[in-house]
Amino acid sequence: MACGFLVVGQLYVTLPLVGEIAARFAVDPAQAALSGTAFGLAYAAGFLIFGPLSDRYGRKRMILIGLSVTTLATALVGMAGSFGVLLAARVVQGLAASIFPPAALSLVAEELPPRHRPLGVSLMSFAFLGAAPLAQLFAARTGMELPAVMFELAPLYALGALGLGLAASKTRRVPAPQTDMAAGLLRDAGIVAAWLSAVPVLFGYVAFFSGAQIRGAALGVDLQTLRFAGLPPLLLAFAAAPLTRRHGAPVTARLGLILAASALGIAALATDSALVVASMLLSAGVALAVPGLIATVAGRATNANRGRALAIYSFALFVGASIAPPIAQAFSGIGTTPLWLMAATLLLAATLGLTLGIARPSTPR
Repeated sequence: MACGFLVVGQLYVTLPLVGEIAARFAVDPAQAALSGTAFGLAYAAGFLIFGPLSDRYGRKRMILIGLSVTTLATALVGMAGSFGVLLAARVVQGLAASIFPPAALSLVAEELPPRHRPLGVSLMSFAFLGAAPLAQLFAARTGMELPAVMFELAPLYALGALGLGLAASKTRRVPAPQTDMAAGLLRDAGIVAAWLSAVPVLFGYVAFFSGAQIRGAALGVDLQTLRFAGLPPLLLAFAAAPLTRRHGAPVTARLGLILAASALGIAALATDSALVVASMLLSAGVALAVPGLIATVAGRATNANRGRALAIYSFALFVGASIAPPIAQAFSGIGTTPLWLMAATLLLAATLGLTLGIARPSTPR
């Protein structure tokens, strides 16, 4: 769980540092925001590249490799002497970090006894979601510069690798049939709809904070207050399990999508004083949408293709987070209202698409 905070936090840690990165490398803020995008796109692509490898080589081995390489890549980011080197180091860092989440979720499911598995998955989900505000608070707490942030984080990945190396048992490879796995997933409209619905979830979340960061002093609300306000509602990730058991995973996911869309609508149309409420609602929506979509995908997939289905879901989720900062910068000239309304519209469209997708039964194989 601690490693989950550290690994996923790298996606968000540069958001408060955009101005510092722009000044350090003499680039404009739109270019500086690419430091987050470079990591995020590599991180998302890495799910598709490295996700299946833990089935072949073992969860523990892949986690240790990923955290070890992340340690070195994080130090390289801190030592970057030019903007091009920074982007290249962030790509390597994103690829290395992408090894952890799918292998860690699989390890939790395999190591814990069945009665504790839902709690374990909820804890990991909270770690992944809580990384967003905590990473931004960490980077912005004292106005730290990029090298200081990275040099402070790098040894923590090594400590995490050591801890998991001692605590986790060696997992054996469990081969799964490879025949027609992707085709089977594509025939299920509910799974495809859940994949597409994942994109606007973190897009809207990151776009909210990126837009607030761009507005800066003109926002009327302290940025740290917004980040703190969004942290407690993430605990609703623990409410997703009983809600899903009672009403089904798609209901949980759609409730989260609607809450997130409502939050962005409030942010776009209400006064700045309502932004704290919007931050709380947005975090609550994401906290329900993410585990709801995970459960929707996992429940409709089979044992043979569940790992691949979740890897594609994770790819879609973090693509949304990765493209949000540059899009927010592109909207900076016309204000945050169009940006937040666009994100709200995408979330409502995802709700409709998921409703239509799950209404169609999967094609028998």
